Amino acid sequence: MGASGVSDEYSPPRLARLLHSLPHINVTLHRVNDTFAPNSPIYLESLGILGSIPGAWLILTLTVLLIYLLTRCCDRKQRPPRSITALKITLMILSVLCCGAIGVGLFGNDDLHNAMLQSIQAGNQLAALVNTVKNQSSILEEAMGSRARAPLARLADALDAPVANQTALGTLLRALSALRNNASAAASAADNLRRPLAALSLDAFMKRLWVWEAARWAGGMAGWCCGGAVCVALLAAAARRSRRALLMLCVCALGALVACWGASAALSAGAVAAADACQDPARALALHAPHGLPVDMVHYYLSCKVSRENVLTAELRNAQRAVVAVRQALAILSRGAPQLFNDPGLQPALGALGAGTGEAERALVSLSGALECRTARAYFVAAARAACDGGLQALSLQLLAAIIAGFLFTAIVLVDSHAWIYINTKRSVSVEEQAPFLSTGSAGSRTLPRPAPFPNGKPPSYSAAVQLMDLADRDRDRPRSRMSGSATLGRAGSGTGAAAALAAPGGSHTLGRAHNGKYATLSKQCKTLESNDFY
Repeated sequence: MGASGVSDEYSPPRLARLLHSLPHINVTLHRVNDTFAPNSPIYLESLGILGSIPGAWLILTLTVLLIYLLTRCCDRKQRPPRSITALKITLMILSVLCCGAIGVGLFGNDDLHNAMLQSIQAGNQLAALVNTVKNQSSILEEAMGSRARAPLARLADALDAPVANQTALGTLLRALSALRNNASAAASAADNLRRPLAALSLDAFMKRLWVWEAARWAGGMAGWCCGGAVCVALLAAAARRSRRALLMLCVCALGALVACWGASAALSAGAVAAADACQDPARALALHAPHGLPVDMVHYYLSCKVSRENVLTAELRNAQRAVVAVRQALAILSRGAPQLFNDPGLQPALGALGAGTGEAERALVSLSGALECRTARAYFVAAARAACDGGLQALSLQLLAAIIAGFLFTAIVLVDSHAWIYINTKRSVSVEEQAPFLSTGSAGSRTLPRPAPFPNGKPPSYSAAVQLMDLADRDRDRPRSRMSGSATLGRAGSGTGAAAALAAPGGSHTLGRAHNGKYATLSKQCKTLESNDFY
C-alpha cells in the first residue's frame, strides 16, 4: 500500500477528498471550518456529531429490540404449531454473512497495520536524518571548538618567540587570529544547528508509535475474532436447535451488536479526521504535532517550499564559510610558521588543526545532504502516502465492515430471539398437551365414574345391554315425576328379569340387580359403553 516515494509530489487520495467533503456541522446544525484542527473545540464537536450518527442508530435499534422482545414475551396467545426450519435457515444464512463481514473487518485491520508499518518505516528514515544532523553538528562543534583549543594555544605560544622578519610574523599572527575566530564561528554555527533539534526525539516517538500500533492491531484482531466466534457459535446453535444455546448466543449477539455500532462511531470520526489531515499533511504536522520546533522550520522541510531561507540552512552556510576560512588560514600558517620558528611543538599543533579541519569538512558534507529539504520531503511523502492512501482505505473498509456487521447482528438478534421464544412456547404447550386429558383433581371438572367390576369377571351380553338401553330410552321419553328416591331395577321373583322403576330422591336413576344378581349395576356399565363409543 502507498507509493514508493520516488516522486516528492503529494496529492490527496480520492477517498480522502470524499470523506473530507462530508458536512462538518455543530450542535446548531451550522457548517463549520473543515480544516484539520484537533485543538479546536468546534472542530472536535463536528467530529463528535459525525460519530454520534452510528450511536443514535444503536439507541434506536436497542429501543426497537426492547419493544419487540416485550411484545413477544408478554404474548401468551396460543398459535398453531409450525416448523421453525425457515427460522433455522435464515439464522444460518445471517451467520454466514456475518462471518463474511467479520472477515472483511479482519482484512481491513491487517491492511491498516501494514500501511502504518510502512509509514513508521518512512518515519524512522526521517528520524535517522534528524539524528544525522544532530551527530554531525556535534562533530563539527567538537572539531572546531573543544579539540581546537589546545593546538591553537600551542601555536600561539610558538608564534610568541622573537623573530627578525616582522612582516612575515604579522602575516602569521593575522592568519592565527582568523583561524581562531573562524573556528569559533564554525563551532557556534554547529551549536545553532544542533540546539533546535536537541529536544526532538523522533526515534523515541516512532518507537512509541510502533507500540501503539501493535496494541491497536492486537485489539482489533481480538475484537473481530470475538465477533467471528459469535457468528460461528450462532451457526452451530441454529443447526442444533438448542434453546439454552440460542438464549446465551442471543445475549452474545446483542453485545456484539453494541460493539459493532460503537466501533462504527469511533471509526467514522477517525476516518473523517484522517481525511481532513490528509488534505495537507505537512501543515497538519507542522501545526499540531508535538515536535517543539518552529512551525516555519517544520513546514519548510515537509513541504520543501523555498519561499524564504530556512534557519538551519542559514547556519549551515555560516559554518561552511567559517570552515573554508579556517582552511585558508591554516594553509598560511602551515607554509610560513615552520620557516620562521623551530619550535618542536609547532608541527603537531598544525597537524591536529589540519585533522580537525578535515573532520569538520566531512561533517559539513553530511550536513549538506541531511539538511536538504528534498530528502526530508521524500521520506515524508512516502509516510503520508502510506497513511493517507492505504491506511485510510483500510480504515474505511473496517468502518464498512462494522456497519454491515451491526445490521446483520441486529437481524440475528431478532431471528434468534423469535426462534427462542417460539421453541420455549412450543415446549410449554407440548407439556400442557402431555397432561391427562381427564383431570381428577380440579374442582368443577366433569368426571366419569369408573365402572364397577363385572360379576364373575365377564361383561353383560350384547342382548342384555341392548334391552337395558331400550329401557333407558323409554324411561327418558316419559314425563319426569317429582318423586323422591331412585328408580331401581329390582329383582323378579321367578321371571327372566323385568325392570321395576322407582323414583329416587336425588332424581338419579340407578339400575339395580336383576335375574338373581346375574348382572352388576347396569347404569355404570351403560355409561362406560357410552364413553367408549365417544372415544
